[in-house]
Amino acid sequence: MDGNNGPVANPTWYGNIRGMFTDTDIAHMSSQGLDLTSYDNVKNNAGGIYGQVSAGLMPPGEPWSQDQVNTFLNWMINIYPKGTPPPQPVAKMLTTAGGTVASRVRKEISTLSAPELQTLIKAFEGILAKDIADPNSYFIQAGYHWLPAGNLFCQHHVPAYNPWHRAYLLSFENALRSIPGCEDVTLPYWDITQPFPEVLKNAPFDSYTFPKDVGPDPWVKGYVTQRDSYDDIAQSLSQMDVAADITYAMSQTDWDDFHGLFGSGTFGDAPNYAIIQAHDSGHVAIGPTMSRQEVASFDPVFWFFHCNWDRLFWNWQVKMEATTLNGLLTTINREVDPASYNIFTIPVLEASTMNIFNKPPFSFTTLSIIDSINSLGVGYQNPAPQEPAMMPKMKRASLASDKFTVNTDMVNVRVKGLNRLKIPGSFKVHLLRDGEVIASRGFFQPNNVETCENCVNNAVVHFDFRLPLESVRNGKLEVTVEPLDKSFVGDRFPNKLMGNPTVDVRFLVSNE
Repeated sequence: MDGNNGPVANPTWYGNIRGMFTDTDIAHMSSQGLDLTSYDNVKNNAGGIYGQVSAGLMPPGEPWSQDQVNTFLNWMINIYPKGTPPPQPVAKMLTTAGGTVASRVRKEISTLSAPELQTLIKAFEGILAKDIADPNSYFIQAGYHWLPAGNLFCQHHVPAYNPWHRAYLLSFENALRSIPGCEDVTLPYWDITQPFPEVLKNAPFDSYTFPKDVGPDPWVKGYVTQRDSYDDIAQSLSQMDVAADITYAMSQTDWDDFHGLFGSGTFGDAPNYAIIQAHDSGHVAIGPTMSRQEVASFDPVFWFFHCNWDRLFWNWQVKMEATTLNGLLTTINREVDPASYNIFTIPVLEASTMNIFNKPPFSFTTLSIIDSINSLGVGYQNPAPQEPAMMPKMKRASLASDKFTVNTDMVNVRVKGLNRLKIPGSFKVHLLRDGEVIASRGFFQPNNVETCENCVNNAVVHFDFRLPLESVRNGKLEVTVEPLDKSFVGDRFPNKLMGNPTVDVRFLVSNE
């Protein structure tokens, strides 16, 4: 409602309607088969809902006011716009609506004071020095991501990617806190849109030496983690347009557009512009160790890199008022993305997808990590300016029943139906015009892809390149796939081994 000024004339789902249903209402109607957290369910049942609330029959015992009823009617008349949530104050990144203040405030690493940096170094050196059998040792913590052999815990290209890594960061931060004198240390983040931090170029953050074999050659005792040159890292991040992917993802309102749509192939038919694409390209850009899913977490930069993705996840949750279960569910399209909906609502999936972290001392579930502040005590201090304003949701297709506009200034070039199971490790997809690379994307995966259950279940992927029409008009375009491990086939992976992926080019449309 608009204070005491009567009904809202132009209400939207995210700005008004979803907030009209209380947790009690949602629970009551869920038992009767109506999901009030679902935009599509509410839209498709709007006539019945309006009939009940306008007659004063719902919600039971506490019917809506006439202003609320008329606001809902206006939403129906305006053809159910989704809209955007109202801007959230910066303080909400560190404080819940109930007033709980984050006890762990994670900062951008370049903003740490000298004492804070010294404490972080002390904590890092402390876990590096621990016996490698100690649960709080760097070796054990890094090993949760994949190698040593048997630790197939990490979640990538599946709905639990963000929840699992949130728990993983807390485990590592607690290990840092196990060092005497470092009980209050917090893990800082590296904002990947900024230059590679100087502090991470020096010990103890510049490399790690394997104290024992963790896998086949080269990942044996004495292996030292490697990165590309810092100039090459900057160039790769720019070429793969990581900052633009982050900007797009952070400006979206639906979970599948922010996080990625999984379950029907890795990305279904959703635009592969989600936060996972920025994550993958970032891993690939940093070089030899970080681009290998099996050992990426042994490079010390991994922790500051991943802390940033959790920060972006939390910022998006706050912006979308998705820091509670029902708030998050209002952003998930249950019909399109049942896999994401299920991991937050089916108890066995809530626990099993967290695997190593669903046991003591954590016993986390996907549900328990939604509220970063109340459940974990973690908040983020964000440098100004805040995240960008909302950008229109541009799609490749629209329902014929909906009004839409066509953006003729941009095109979407999609590489579709690429089967990644024969590609040994992470790879880059390049779009070329007249023989010159004009855009690239990275994909993060293990070398032995077929041993990874998540990979096998989401084998077919696609890649989107959104470009100005002029950049491709009248040029001769081609697509190449470059494996980072070139020992198998060289610079270009054969199309026939990837299932002969196709390419299509479309204008984008918007319903907003």
